[in-house]
Amino acid sequence: MTRIILALLVLPLAISSMAFANSRVVKCDESKVATIYIRPNYGTVINFPIKPDNVLLGSTKQFGVEYLKSDIALTALSSNANTNMFVYLFGRRCAFLLTTSSGRYDSIVKVRDPDENKIKVKIND
Repeated sequence: MTRIILALLVLPLAISSMAFANSRVVKCDESKVATIYIRPNYGTVINFPIKPDNVLLGSTKQFGVEYLKSDIALTALSSNANTNMFVYLFGRRCAFLLTTSSGRYDSIVKVRDPDENKIKVKIND
């Protein structure tokens, strides 16, 4: 009986963690290109800390794009779609390689500033 109760308590936690298993965080580093894996026939959301200033998609025939506040929603228009994407925010450029993948894929990608955890100290002369 104890095992059944324990299973009923643990099962919802296991299911909820599986629902977000395909989410990850990438840093907006101007010297690197982050790869975003998009599953064919599914959507992927890229979340930014603020609404992007501009977005440049390499090929508009490879991916469908929708802009939702600070999110960019992408869907692959073919099973072998690949292109690059540049997103401008904070006066910086974030570079991405968008590629379709049935095996590894991202559902939600959170883009963060690599310097956001650094403490800024004002030095008085």
